[in-house]
Amino acid sequence: MLRAVTLDLWETLIHEDADTEAARRGYRVSEIARVARANHLELSAEALEQAHQAIFARLDPFWSANLDLSILEQTKMFIETAAGSPIDGRLSGQALLEASRVYGEAALKFPPKPAQGANAVLAAVRASGLRLALLCNTHRTPGKVLREILSQFDMKPFFDVLCFSDELRLRKPAAEFFTRALARLNVPPETAVHIGSNPDTDLVGARSAGMRTVFVRPSKAAEAAAGLADFTIGAIADLPEILGQLMAPPSSGQKFSTSTTPQTPSFGKETTHL
Repeated sequence: MLRAVTLDLWETLIHEDADTEAARRGYRVSEIARVARANHLELSAEALEQAHQAIFARLDPFWSANLDLSILEQTKMFIETAAGSPIDGRLSGQALLEASRVYGEAALKFPPKPAQGANAVLAAVRASGLRLALLCNTHRTPGKVLREILSQFDMKPFFDVLCFSDELRLRKPAAEFFTRALARLNVPPETAVHIGSNPDTDLVGARSAGMRTVFVRPSKAAEAAAGLADFTIGAIADLPEILGQLMAPPSSGQKFSTSTTPQTPSFGKETTHL
């Protein structure tokens, strides 16, 4: 019996385009150069642009081990990559905090867009009585900021559990990322399904935790999910049909629909944040 649904965030519930990411990059480069200059550390725009690309390579040893850093640690790594040397003693702790705020909050200045139909699907999931969790690998945008974005999109109240990798210090596809969320939901893995858009992190991780999987298919990744997804959909708006199949007895013909608009559920306790 299906008792819970866990969801990826990026390219599942929210989307962004190249222009938005470019605007964020420009904001980070100009503002962090300003913060550094005000604290007597000169960083050129070219060096910061290069560091913006190079930082993921420096993070890869952590990410490949399914580990994550805080946004403060990532910002320090970014600035040191641009500076070409350690910044201890060259940039004050307060200045680093300001730089990390700029680095992490760029998505508030240039936000992503909600996926079409996402809120209606989330409302229908909750109205059906299923528990709901968000499982997100953060990159340059930390969980603290993503909570604000979810609130702005009116998505946050639907979730019982919010899991962000920079806060857990753990990344998908680690099975523990999924099992910790399921423990908070108080459901066993065989009664839960995970929906995500990345085969290597969402599908591999959920299956290793014993969950069923639904692949939200970006066209470029269609073949990558072969053998990993129990179901495949074109967009999050197509999810209700799959959940109807998972929830209904084989002969019932039950339908799971978003044709009506359920009220946002009101909970008697605060949302659990991991």
